[in-house]
Amino acid sequence: MSTSIENLRRIAKRDLKDHTAIFDAYVVMGRDLEYLAIKFGMDPQDIIHLLEGYGEHILNDDGTLDESGRGRQKHLSRLLIQEYIEQFYPGIASERPENNWITLEAYLDRKQPSWRDHLGEDENSVGWRKRF
Repeated sequence: MSTSIENLRRIAKRDLKDHTAIFDAYVVMGRDLEYLAIKFGMDPQDIIHLLEGYGEHILNDDGTLDESGRGRQKHLSRLLIQEYIEQFYPGIASERPENNWITLEAYLDRKQPSWRDHLGEDENSVGWRKRF
């Protein structure tokens, strides 16, 4: 997914740290949209645009919410989230269909091919989260 340039301009008023925190809270911690909107003082629609700007699929074609991706990467390093957000900040515009391949997982498969090897590790194991 992606979002319009107008939406990207609006959400670009939030700094890189907020984008990283929002994306991390949704994808890793599994926070819902309402929680994120309240915590960051943003319109829920802008939270959706922000997440979709980084390749998340939030709205179905019929306008209903699809939060099936929420919390799907529970053990992913914050450093990888930060790298991903920094690469595409303030998001991916829907006007550029050549970027439709971009999702967190597709990006990491290209840039950090061994990232999946470390997902099952326990947080207390030596080196967890420090490998990246």
